[in-house]
Amino acid sequence: MADLELHTLLLCDYALTAQDGKISVIGVFSQINVQRLPAAHGRCFIVAILEASPGPHELTFQVISPSGRPTLQQAPRLRIDVPPNASTANIVAELKGMRLEEIGRYRIEVRAGDRILGSSPFTANLIMRQQPGNA
Repeated sequence: MADLELHTLLLCDYALTAQDGKISVIGVFSQINVQRLPAAHGRCFIVAILEASPGPHELTFQVISPSGRPTLQQAPRLRIDVPPNASTANIVAELKGMRLEEIGRYRIEVRAGDRILGSSPFTANLIMRQQPGNA
């Protein structure tokens, strides 16, 4: 088994981990519609499921813009401790006020040190509000 291997990476409206370790995910999405730029997405969650060897692991999440720039000034850093009898780790991380300064394809990256474990894309779309009476 690899030290860490990403199996699932989701962007959603809300997620929580129950007492029994199960993750509940609500409102999985891959597009964010905005009316103007820059924009801030109020609140969302990143859900990651990893195969992991027992012991401590340090992970970071980053959102990469369509032009390739990191967008999170303070990328969430997580330390997980996988028990000796386990082989998976479930992670739920909240993002507040994610800035969107470009339209196009973004990606969420999960890293262990300098190694990218995986990524998941989402698209920011500029939507023009239709004026009443203009069809």
